[in-house]
Amino acid sequence: MPLLTALTLTPLLTASVLSTSATLPACQTGQACTMAVYSERTQQWQFINQSRAQQAYTPFSTYKVPNTLILLDTQTIKPGQGYQIDLNTYPAKKWWFDAWRKESITPQDAFKYSALPLYQTWTNLLSKPVMQQYLDDFNYGNRDISGPHDKFWLNSSIKISAVEQVTFLRRLQTQAFKLKPATYQAFDKIFLQEQTANTKLYAKTGTGPVAKGKYIGWYVGIVENNQGRHYFAFNMDAKNFKEVVSTRVEIAKATLTKMGVL
Repeated sequence: MPLLTALTLTPLLTASVLSTSATLPACQTGQACTMAVYSERTQQWQFINQSRAQQAYTPFSTYKVPNTLILLDTQTIKPGQGYQIDLNTYPAKKWWFDAWRKESITPQDAFKYSALPLYQTWTNLLSKPVMQQYLDDFNYGNRDISGPHDKFWLNSSIKISAVEQVTFLRRLQTQAFKLKPATYQAFDKIFLQEQTANTKLYAKTGTGPVAKGKYIGWYVGIVENNQGRHYFAFNMDAKNFKEVVSTRVEIAKATLTKMGVL
């Protein structure tokens, strides 16, 4: 995530967000965006720009979903425990978020605030054969981790489409992977980002540059409400980091609302 300016992230776990109407328009047919949704109760897919939903992109920080599962299952990290970024390998940068500068960061906060250098610190403790074994079990995208050990998910070798993101999340929810029961339980708490009396939102953002003047923004997750469980994956193009980070979630939520999910 280069070329960033100093920004402050705010907590995501707030009941008010789900009940607040989106002010940005939903993703529209023909625009540089896509939404793929699978609703469990109706067993039906919905798409905005279906051809793009089948196109593979670098996952950026949405890779923290499978990565966290691997880290928990190998007991490289433990829920509730505090960790430090390896500052010798990843010296602090001016653009780092305030949440990344803490001396002790829990896995839940690392996921919520997308603490890239901490995830890179943790990933360096895993061997590529171990990661490959898990990603093969997950059938995660093209499963190609031939890129740099600590950033193969950052515009490098591994790619995944919105449809594949949804399929992965469906298998995660049904506990179809070869993971310990404790891993599923711990990750469920980390993945939950927003909750109201009637709705739960499990979600992860991802953003980064893929070419000069072009960024990709992701928002993937699960909505649980009175209509059942809905798996979604959204991505969009933007000209810069500020544009995508300030609009991706709201556009995704407006699109989910338009599609009858939120």
